[in-house]
Amino acid sequence: MKLGVVSTAKGSAYLELGNTKVIVSVFDPREIPKQNTFRELGELYCDLKFSPFACVHRKNPQTDAEERSLAAAMTKALQPVVCRHLFPNFQIDIFANVLEDDGSVLGAVITAAGLALSDATISMFDIVTATTVAVYGDRIYLDPTLAEERLCLEGSRSGNHGVITLAKLHTLDQTSEIRLAGNVSLDLLKNACQRLNEANNDVAPVVQQMLVSKVQKHMSEIEAEEVDDEEPEDKEDLETSGVINE
Repeated sequence: MKLGVVSTAKGSAYLELGNTKVIVSVFDPREIPKQNTFRELGELYCDLKFSPFACVHRKNPQTDAEERSLAAAMTKALQPVVCRHLFPNFQIDIFANVLEDDGSVLGAVITAAGLALSDATISMFDIVTATTVAVYGDRIYLDPTLAEERLCLEGSRSGNHGVITLAKLHTLDQTSEIRLAGNVSLDLLKNACQRLNEANNDVAPVVQQMLVSKVQKHMSEIEAEEVDDEEPEDKEDLETSGVINE
């Protein structure tokens, strides 16, 4: 995980999950275009794109159904997190770029988006993380690769198979989004959600430490600037004192 990787954005984050690599950029709130009525809650505009070289087969630059579906799930996961009442009639643009897709993309993108929002100093109720599992038969695979996802999605219709992503607000212990593709029994879904909650609980401290480290670094830079500003003044005082003594 890295913060502040896009200089033109207000906030940004880079995240690697296995071989999956994503970058998310967040920009300043702007007035909602073509808006005739007042909205008490601000909006989130999420856009997700796969780089042409992100997949085994080169992606078409035109937005496809998969990208629209993932962007919609990303929006649903982030809306309960952001304090949207603080910017009525405005929207925040969030752009996700998948540099390499080797599975668990949605979980990686949502977690990176939460980091990017924090890096942009956007007010939030809590930090958000997301993890993914793949289900095949009675087995649950955490952070599946792309090959594992495809196997589970193409499994037998008579048995449990699919991919589940769960986004969670850590401190509030609330789920902001669940996305299921496939066919999973209720009992196995409960077990999968329990595994996902546990995985999110493991990821959250890493995200928190990343944000704390950024704040500590920022405070150190401020203190260093204050020291640099004080040194010339001290030097001038000494020179003035020397002139008076002479």
